[in-house]
Amino acid sequence: MSSSLSRRLVSGSVTVARRANGSHLHRMDGYSLLEQAIKTGSAVTSSAFSVGGRKWELLLYPNGIDADHRGSVSADLKLADEGLREATATYRVSILDYASNPAHSRTVGPCCFEGRSYIGSSWRTKDEAGELMKKTSVDKLVAAEELRRSAPFLLRNDRLNVLCDVSVVEKDSKRRNKWFIGLDRAFNCFSY
Repeated sequence: MSSSLSRRLVSGSVTVARRANGSHLHRMDGYSLLEQAIKTGSAVTSSAFSVGGRKWELLLYPNGIDADHRGSVSADLKLADEGLREATATYRVSILDYASNPAHSRTVGPCCFEGRSYIGSSWRTKDEAGELMKKTSVDKLVAAEELRRSAPFLLRNDRLNVLCDVSVVEKDSKRRNKWFIGLDRAFNCFSY
């Protein structure tokens, strides 16, 4: 390193990325009644749950998320925070058997979610220019007919258990009001 670079004043900041993980179990009693009563494109919504400092809701579509997926069970994850907070997350939705083992699972992500940015019948991500990119939904978790056939193992007492595992990338930037004489000191003296 040249002597001019090693003797200048340098300020600094730190950004730390972490992964926060959490799970939410949504139980639906009387699932066969819900399946009959809810039309395609309509969802059963879980209560809000927190992962990574943000609130989320699981949406389950017993008759498909849209007309193209009628006859399938679909799922989606919604960032339920008020305002325009963003979050990057990966999630896995699993229909559990009566022994609490995943029988049908799908993973989505990583996706960038925006709070309350509902578009159409599913949540969609946006690229840097604000254009719609891809859906964040699981369009076909399982065919509804297959779910009915496996009812003795999955729908004991007409109860469906759905587990949603969420992994959120958190980033935190801290501005430090420290000044260093030289880059070598800045690299070696910074702590978070």
